[in-house]
Amino acid sequence: MIVIDKTPFEKINDDKKVRLFYQQLQTMVELCSSDHSEDTLEKIAAFSKEYSWSSHGYALLGITYSKRSFFDAALTNLQKALLLSPIDETALTCFRALLQDRGRHGDGITILERCISINPTDPTIWQQYWQSVKSITYEKYTEATASRFIKILKKNNLIRPSQIISAIINLLEKKQNLVEISRIETQSSFNSELERVISVLLETPLFLKIIEVCPIPNIIFEILLRRLRKAFLLHDDLETPNDNYLALQCSLALHCFTNEYIYGEDKEETQKLEQLEKFISDAVSEDRIPPWRHIACIASYRPLNNFHWSRNLTVPAHMANLFIRQVHHIDYEFSLRGSFPSIGTITEDTSLAVKEQYEDSPYPRWVNIGILQKSMTIPDIINLVGIRTLPHELDQSSQPQILVAGCGTGQHAIEAAVRYAHAHVTAIDLSVSSLSFALRRTKELNIKNIKYLHGDILDLTSLETEFDVIETTGVLHHMKEPMLGWRILKERLKPKGLMRVGLYSSIARADLSEIKEKMGELEKPITNQKIHDYRNKILDNAGREFAKLARYPDFFSTSELRDLLFHVQEHTFTLMDIKKMLRELDLIFCGFETVDEKTKEVLSADELGLESLYSLDAWHNFEQLNPHYFSGMYSFWVQRTY
Repeated sequence: MIVIDKTPFEKINDDKKVRLFYQQLQTMVELCSSDHSEDTLEKIAAFSKEYSWSSHGYALLGITYSKRSFFDAALTNLQKALLLSPIDETALTCFRALLQDRGRHGDGITILERCISINPTDPTIWQQYWQSVKSITYEKYTEATASRFIKILKKNNLIRPSQIISAIINLLEKKQNLVEISRIETQSSFNSELERVISVLLETPLFLKIIEVCPIPNIIFEILLRRLRKAFLLHDDLETPNDNYLALQCSLALHCFTNEYIYGEDKEETQKLEQLEKFISDAVSEDRIPPWRHIACIASYRPLNNFHWSRNLTVPAHMANLFIRQVHHIDYEFSLRGSFPSIGTITEDTSLAVKEQYEDSPYPRWVNIGILQKSMTIPDIINLVGIRTLPHELDQSSQPQILVAGCGTGQHAIEAAVRYAHAHVTAIDLSVSSLSFALRRTKELNIKNIKYLHGDILDLTSLETEFDVIETTGVLHHMKEPMLGWRILKERLKPKGLMRVGLYSSIARADLSEIKEKMGELEKPITNQKIHDYRNKILDNAGREFAKLARYPDFFSTSELRDLLFHVQEHTFTLMDIKKMLRELDLIFCGFETVDEKTKEVLSADELGLESLYSLDAWHNFEQLNPHYFSGMYSFWVQRTY
């Protein structure tokens, strides 16, 4: 998709010349997009020469060269475009893709870093940057790179932290002194070197920042954090005021709250915690202020909102964030529980069981989100994600109706509300706890175009609204009868409406199925303690089960691990199953979302060529050879035919 920036140019002061420039620019865009004319390259080169002060001409010339496989010329012109306009989104996207395709990741990142230094407040550049670094392998740790990651994380809603956590871990693994303290062999040795450990962590602000906002899917760093938490509780003098130690304890407590205390606690820790809780409770009841390090230590094992005394303290500024997230947010969510209209009474047995699971463990618990993006029309989104649809009329100025079926804690609904231009979003979920979390975050982000509903997909027949797009990711496979739910959703689509669907792959999740079978049924109810006990058993054995499970980020958060291994209802599918289901539903497969270039190249190598991208048979053959490709889930688009 080629984007034209309509920002007025200082170089043109004549209105007629401005109109002429944009007319010619539009013609060049059309030429570049269609590329039918034999003299396209010559015409665009002439345009870029005439308007040499404009980035657009060089960007279009670079794209045209790229299409003709003149990669050096393409890179030269795209670089000229970016030097003139560091926020030219089209040039950035093409330039980054070209460099990555040619194995020049470092050069691409260097250009983006230059763009950041020129215009550090533009979210487009930062998005391009994190997209470039999220899969990179760093050879060494540098403070400059760490600093840029911190800046990304401080732009609270630029991205989901989970999107760059792998890159950050990869970078931190190259920091020698951090690696050294992570490899201390025993808790006893760790305790004796606690001062050195704390010193290293305090001089690694990226580590402290990322643990505050995201679970850490790395077992080495998990062991470090577990030992640190235990050392503070059992082996450090918490009575001694120390602002540096307290700051570190607060970061640790926020981390443990975010991963929902996945580390659990042993008997020695439980006994000490009970003593500490009593000490704090007695102090507050006697109007004494307990040492703040005691409270931070408790908060790294159990959420502060569990304790009545947490509402009776005058909290200092340096503890405010901890209390906001562990006390005030949860209290606010509780106050919102009656805010959702209901579309019916949930009565189906499986729906009730799923509801109970998510009331206990709202999923997922998140801190930041990726919403600093441009809103797009539905045709623009279709173009961006690379799917193929039936021709259908859509008023570009309309206000599309979007349904998010199974919205959970709101990430999906909020991103849809920002992504679709002028949209009205309806979001439904079984869980009041999840909806309360979602509504709190929606209010905090000042998003006005989402209506949350409490209810079951099975009751959507009571809605009169028809939707332009329905998005249901990771939901249908948790229903007793996925086909029934899918059929109900289809009936809520407008003629030729689109649906984005996420379903679990039987092939990709074969390892999980094997683990579940070996694990057997845990005695009901499934409590957090049982989940932690099972996880610790896996960690202690460090065998094949651990190797398989550690590949999943879900292994590092309580509600996500519950969802991964202990869900009350789960189906998986093959692409041949989905093909059959689509035939029965009379839905057309439009393609998987945002397929990477390497996969496109592999798929299009057979006799079908690019048609393979829209063939479930071709994708099934591909998955047989690449069984972990859909380890998250199948994420694809379908369209109603009438």
